[in-house]
Amino acid sequence: MKKCDGYIYLDMLAALSMCLFIVFALFPIFDQLKLNKKNMLLRTEAYYLLYEKLTAFADGEIEAVSIEIQRQNHLFTLNWGVPNGFPEMVEGCIQYQNAFGKREEVCDATKK
Repeated sequence: MKKCDGYIYLDMLAALSMCLFIVFALFPIFDQLKLNKKNMLLRTEAYYLLYEKLTAFADGEIEAVSIEIQRQNHLFTLNWGVPNGFPEMVEGCIQYQNAFGKREEVCDATKK
């Protein structure tokens, strides 16, 4: 290595800037993936609760009364109604707040 003119600092600066660019470009992507995973888990829990309550109603174990359910530090609100055009059915809807702070609703129906 004769005549090393100090380009090592320039090479280190270029490598550091590339590494920082990669880190700062990927961090928001990983954060978004984490929030999407949390939303998926909340939606799965909402579906589970809804079908659990619809099955219990169909079996005659519970009545169609609106309730609030606390599961895993999240509040789910169950509302009952009659779907349009189907008076022999009852509709259950679960509302919850997702990881982005928006209200979401999952609905399904069963026979009375």
